[in-house]
Amino acid sequence: MLINNEKMVKKKHTSTMEKKKTGNRILLILTICLSIFIIGWKDPSVQKAQEKAVSSYVDTSSLIHPDHIIFLWLENKGFESIIGNRDASFMNSLVRKGALFTNTYAITHPSYPNYVDFFAGQSNGIYSDACIDNSTLATPNLYTVLKAAGKSFAWYSEDLPATGSNVCMYMNYVEKHNPITVFSNVPGSANKRFTDFPSDYTQLENVVCISPNLVHDMHDGTVKQADTWLKKHLSPLVEWCTTHNSIFVIYFDESESDDNNRIPVIAVGQPVKAGWQSDTLYDHFSWTKTISAMFMASSDWTHNVDVAKLITGCWQ
Repeated sequence: MLINNEKMVKKKHTSTMEKKKTGNRILLILTICLSIFIIGWKDPSVQKAQEKAVSSYVDTSSLIHPDHIIFLWLENKGFESIIGNRDASFMNSLVRKGALFTNTYAITHPSYPNYVDFFAGQSNGIYSDACIDNSTLATPNLYTVLKAAGKSFAWYSEDLPATGSNVCMYMNYVEKHNPITVFSNVPGSANKRFTDFPSDYTQLENVVCISPNLVHDMHDGTVKQADTWLKKHLSPLVEWCTTHNSIFVIYFDESESDDNNRIPVIAVGQPVKAGWQSDTLYDHFSWTKTISAMFMASSDWTHNVDVAKLITGCWQ
């Protein structure tokens, strides 16, 4: 009888333990369910949407952030017309000091829409070199996106008669080589004369474009005239860029040929690898996007800019 009682006690104890284990399992399941409810179950469709949103951000990990980038805009010369040309001896000397881009293309012909494409990320309906009498455009552009990021922009033009002038032509200045004049959201103060270019380069805007006049940009003058002008007026700036976290870019609006719109591009400066050559396919929009990313500005303000390829590999 004692043995049977011991068995009953043992059986009762075992049953109690199993009930406790079952209770613990139920409690664990309830805890997990409650946690999922509080934290939120990640629906696969939501997760995919989030991944897509993250992937739309520009990866700037391979970019540098210069204090200044300066573009010298020259005219109507293809890659072979400049690279290796003895008449462009100063320009070619910079190839050894910086990066040469061997596969960059303009967007179209003629000049004006290329300048607008670079500045505004789209042509805005400008397809010819015809003068535009007033500031009619208010679409986003490098000035507005850089300003929103706390950065500055200016365009300096040789022979521009006065700061903020909207004149179509004056001496050897032409509006078609200065796109900012047709934008109502760009103040006249950003449209500057080259004669007002600061001798103290630390006073330059973060992003600067320079348009020599028709003779010195090769449009009406020779390659040698442009090369001589560049060396005389801007060689000190080029040297300054190599020690002041800044970049100087020799840039062309288009080639002289309708068949091949490949342009030479040379970049020099402290953040630029010396002797570097890139055969990656780039265009005006690539530079627009890269400028935006360099200065932490928006880089998706037009479709062209959004899908453009970032310029990488040449920075240090």
